[in-house]
Amino acid sequence: MVLAIVASGVVLVLRGLRVWRSVKSLTRAVNEALTGVMATAASAEAHAAALSEHTERLTLAAERLQVSLARLAVLRAAADEFKRSVNGLRGAVPRK
Repeated sequence: MVLAIVASGVVLVLRGLRVWRSVKSLTRAVNEALTGVMATAASAEAHAAALSEHTERLTLAAERLQVSLARLAVLRAAADEFKRSVNGLRGAVPRK
């Protein structure tokens, strides 16, 4: 009977050690995974900040483009008007 009690105690201690090692291994794996997730989140945050900055730059560039396109439209209209007046004068001048 004493042998059965001692053997049960040994089995209990061995299984307890196995559970303890498993818990330590699981904790280590979870910590590594969380570290990876935190690094990925930090990287995503940096990308979002850069994207925000690029969006602002793109908005400013689009506004400058609209101003330039408006100027181009004015210049084209003036050039077309000049071209029409030159063509009108050419029609009034006799040819050989």
